[in-house]
Amino acid sequence: MNGQLMLEDGDRSRSTPAPPAEVAPVRREATPAAVFPAPLTTVSAAATGGLIGLGAVYGVAARLADTLVGVAVLVLVFALTMAGPRVHSVARSEVGRTIAVILEAIAFGGVLGAVIVLF
Repeated sequence: MNGQLMLEDGDRSRSTPAPPAEVAPVRREATPAAVFPAPLTTVSAAATGGLIGLGAVYGVAARLADTLVGVAVLVLVFALTMAGPRVHSVARSEVGRTIAVILEAIAFGGVLGAVIVLF
């Protein structure tokens, strides 16, 4: 058995490597880019989302600050907005991109509302 292995190893070390085969170029599909919707739609979606986020955080902080429901609402708002970039990356229509911008703007408005409450 050992003699066979040595002979096989010796054959491999003495053999010349095969020339590389002709490789055809690989065609790669481009990944879709995140594109904003039309400019006016983007502005209105960002403003709407910002106001929703500002209202949600400021309203919860003003009315339900000491309750567990208030904390749950804030966590729910920000968990929902975490989907914004994912929705934006897979959106294939104007409506999908608009929804993604609204989700992302809700997070921004929520942070703005938190800063207003803080000061």
